[in-house]
Order: sequence, then C-alpha cells, then structure tokens
Amino acid sequence: MKNGDPRFIEIDGDNAIHAIHSSPQKGKATFVFLNSMGASTAVWEDEIAPLLRSGGLGTLSFDYRGQGQSTYGAAARLEPAEIISDIGFTLAQERPEHPIFVGLSIGGLFAARAWLEGAAADAMVLVNTLRKPSAQVDWINELEARLIAMGGMPLVLDVLRPVLSGCDQLETLRPSHLPKQGYTPWPPEHPRRRLAEGVHKADWGFPWPDLCIPTLVFTGLHDRLFRIQSDVDDILVQIPDVQTIIYPDGGHSLHAEYPQRFVGDLVRFADDLATRKSG
Repeated sequence: MKNGDPRFIEIDGDNAIHAIHSSPQKGKATFVFLNSMGASTAVWEDEIAPLLRSGGLGTLSFDYRGQGQSTYGAAARLEPAEIISDIGFTLAQERPEHPIFVGLSIGGLFAARAWLEGAAADAMVLVNTLRKPSAQVDWINELEARLIAMGGMPLVLDVLRPVLSGCDQLETLRPSHLPKQGYTPWPPEHPRRRLAEGVHKADWGFPWPDLCIPTLVFTGLHDRLFRIQSDVDDILVQIPDVQTIIYPDGGHSLHAEYPQRFVGDLVRFADDLATRKSG
C-alpha cells in the first residue's frame, strides 16, 4: 500500500527519481502522470491528484531527471531516450495498480513510447499531445531553447502564453507576468535549459496504429502553438480505440485552466474502462 509520502527511487549513486505514489481503493485505477518538459510533481499534486485521491483513485506523479526534486549526475543526458527509460524504471519499481497513463504535451509521447517499450498500462490519456514531425515543431523547440537562454522560463511563458492559453487564463495571469524589471538569462548548465535542448531528439514519428489500448485524447482549441487540427484529425483515425474531449475555450494546460472539469473527465474515463472490463 502506497500512502502518498514523497520518496526517492534510486537509479544509481548519482541519479534518483522523486515520486509521490498513493494506492487506490480496491479495484480502482491509478493515474500515472507523465510530465511535459516544463512540469513537475507540483503540477499534479497542487490540485489534480488530491481531487482524484478524494474519490478513491490512485495517483503516481514523479519528476524526470532535471525536473523538480529528482537528482542527476554529471553523466545524465536529460534527453528523451533517458526520460523514457526512467519512466519504465520508475513504473517497474512502483508497480501502480491498474495504471492509466496521463501524458501532458510531450509527456504523452513519452508515455506512448514507454508503453511501446513494455511499460504496463490499462489505458492512455493524451493531453494536447498529438502532432507530427514538422518544421513547426523544430522551430518551436529551437525558439524555446533560445528564449530560455535569453530570459529563462519566465520569458518563454510570457512570449508563448497568448497562443497557449484561453482568454480567461490570460486575464488571471496578467498581473503576475510581463515583469517591468525584465528577465534573467539562464546558464547553459541549467537543467531546464538542457531539457529544452534535448527535446530536439524527440521522435514524433510514433506508430499510432500500434497504440492498441483504450485512449482518451484531450484537445484545447486555444492551444494555437502546437495544434495543427488536420494533423490531430489524421492521427486520431489511426488510434484503434480512441475517445476525444474538446475544450473549446481551453488552451495547452487544461488541467490548470479547468481542474474540476479535467478531473471529472478523467474519473468518467476510468469508470467507463472499469465497466468495459466487468462486462
């Protein structure tokens, strides 16, 4: 029984994954959160995971090397292949009950690739993940890395926020963003900068027809940075068992913009999956 206390899962003497794991009530699912590059356990533990746990569901959140409280040594690459391997390692150590992967943005790609490499999952949730290899993806990745070098993540988020978020969230965030004092560059060794540079090695050419587990796809129509709707539509028809939920006023981080609705949709998906299994 996992009680939700933070712990470190040691990979070796220099590297350890910070994780928070709570077991579900008997027979219920565990939502396993796979971060985007800019996320951490705090993204889920602030509101989403507690709401799920209050309904008897399990949760597992963890930081990749270079994120949050996870530790890493001098030889760590902080690149997609390492992240996917660490996801598999973490899941093998924690063995969540009835796992449903929830991948945010590129975290959905990592979730799908970890599953393809053998990580066990009953189902998959992809939150504004679907995209194809393209000049657009390459451009955004390079832009993010350069902006981090110039002014850290505060500059990245302030530059990209209008095409990542819905109007309601922009209104909420405006008083605490676009600081008059400007921005501070982040050095090359900063882990978030290294993660951004490593994203260039992510392979978006995923074989979507091979994703043969129940899959729920969230799309926010105000995600105007990554979403090319024709690409999303083309990928959707390739996934064998897929449901879709569209947030017309939502942006890239639907969990942050609409936490109650987001949790409700996750719970319904888990309930539907349980009904299918029992039938």
